[in-house]
Amino acid sequence: MGAEQNEALVHRLIADVFNEHNLSGLETLLAPDLVSNWQGSPPLHGIAAWREGMEGFFAAFPDAVYTLENLFCTEDRGAWRGHWRATQQGVWQGIAGSGRRVTWGVIITGRFADSKLAEDWVAYDRLGLFQQLGALPLPARG
Repeated sequence: MGAEQNEALVHRLIADVFNEHNLSGLETLLAPDLVSNWQGSPPLHGIAAWREGMEGFFAAFPDAVYTLENLFCTEDRGAWRGHWRATQQGVWQGIAGSGRRVTWGVIITGRFADSKLAEDWVAYDRLGLFQQLGALPLPARG
């Protein structure tokens, strides 16, 4: 699979899954033995675990939208940067639904195999997000 095909896969993942919250076609995008490493959480193994993780995320943030800012792919690797914007309506990471509108940056690196995403590492601004959700105090301004 070439760089252009990997970029197209990432664009489909963002449009269909991240922004439309459509989890029905994951088998066309993700490898059956996918390993997904979300910062601060144990790795997710397989499509079913990834689907469950995203269902929980979308339940907590039903209006979540991801905006892509940068994307770079090679024949078997990729990196993309963007941000999520959402309103927390349900429990997420042990934090009760706050009704707060939040925005946080995300950088994802991935490995592709057999025309699918086979592994990813998701790093995001956990501190900023937890502060926006009211789970951590904001630093005093002086």
